[in-house]
Amino acid sequence: MKKHLALFIIVFLLNLENGFAQEIDIGVGINYGGPIPVEVVDSTSGKPLMGTTVGLSLSLPINESFSFIPGIYYSFRGLDYSQSFTRDTLYTVEINGTSGQVPSFYTAYVNGKMRLHYIDIPLLIGYRIWKFQIMLGPYFSILLAGRDAGNVRVVIGAGGFFEDYNEDFNNYPALRSMEHGFMLGSKVPIYKNLGLEMKVSRSFFTLYNLNKLQDNGQGIVKMYNTYMQLGLFYKIRQNQK
Repeated sequence: MKKHLALFIIVFLLNLENGFAQEIDIGVGINYGGPIPVEVVDSTSGKPLMGTTVGLSLSLPINESFSFIPGIYYSFRGLDYSQSFTRDTLYTVEINGTSGQVPSFYTAYVNGKMRLHYIDIPLLIGYRIWKFQIMLGPYFSILLAGRDAGNVRVVIGAGGFFEDYNEDFNNYPALRSMEHGFMLGSKVPIYKNLGLEMKVSRSFFTLYNLNKLQDNGQGIVKMYNTYMQLGLFYKIRQNQK
């Protein structure tokens, strides 16, 4: 995977050097979103953090209206998430030498933090209408580093009689190392070489490899990364006509 990334970067830089790309845009912006579940889970919440993105894109003309627009960006994504759920259970107690099972319940509180660093590589087709450009196509993202970990605290009954149970978890090994998805966006000029870029993306596959994900008692829900990006770009090379 890293070899493929290195090859793409080399080809990308060679295109910058040899002038084959008719337009080169450097962009910086923010992204907002996160993994969206396919079903609503009670008492679950997520707080996306405002992420950052920065990188370059090329524009390779196909004809007067269409262009192939590959890019390479660094992207930071963050999310704080939590969930609480209650389950019935039975506890074994002993009274005057006689043991038996007593019906009770427990409540689990799950809290986690996700801080992830990606290389995003969109491979888009652009259609130009006057100076406005619409873009769509696939993308893939390579997970470089980060963390996805937290804690589960279990309170037995109403609390106080039994000690709370705490366990740390680490979901990072279950994350997909490469993400594939679809992206839709647009570019709008603002002033001279400066413009505004907007993109939305949705992954094709679940955030986690489900067979590697630890079940903390609340069940495993399929989630798909969904993000919106907003940023500025500056043309460092214009179309040569």
